[in-house]
Amino acid sequence: MKRILVFSDSHDRLALCEKTIKNVPCDLILHAGDYARDAQELKKRFPDKELIYVRGNCDIHAYAQDDEIIELDGVRIFLTHGHKYAVKYEDSYRTLTAAAKAKDCSVAVFGHTHEAYTGENDGVLLLNPGSARFSYGVIEIENGKPKACVIRDEAWSR
Repeated sequence: MKRILVFSDSHDRLALCEKTIKNVPCDLILHAGDYARDAQELKKRFPDKELIYVRGNCDIHAYAQDDEIIELDGVRIFLTHGHKYAVKYEDSYRTLTAAAKAKDCSVAVFGHTHEAYTGENDGVLLLNPGSARFSYGVIEIENGKPKACVIRDEAWSR
């Protein structure tokens, strides 16, 4: 089994990210943007962990891609911040789902809304970990099948 930790929208608040990375074993870390510099800082603090990140709408000058495709154990994951795919405006995530399918991805990871979400749309598993101030996502891949959940940490919600 492979485990991926997923963060987004950290906005200079890395406490939950650091706590999670220290305490939850993982094979990969994804950061879906806002702030890319936070992802870069996490890479410095955890140099032994593989971390892939994208640029968000608050990362105009960041040296990062808008989208990334990650393949792990035969599962293709589309990583994006989501602002270019109307995730705040489409209840069904049609544009995001279409983009993931066009890239032959069965999982789409996004952020931007600050609202945690996991669900399935037209055969694509969707995961928004919410704001890294309060929650993070986990993707587990076993036998080539992905599943996702959101973990809300009440200790950080106050």
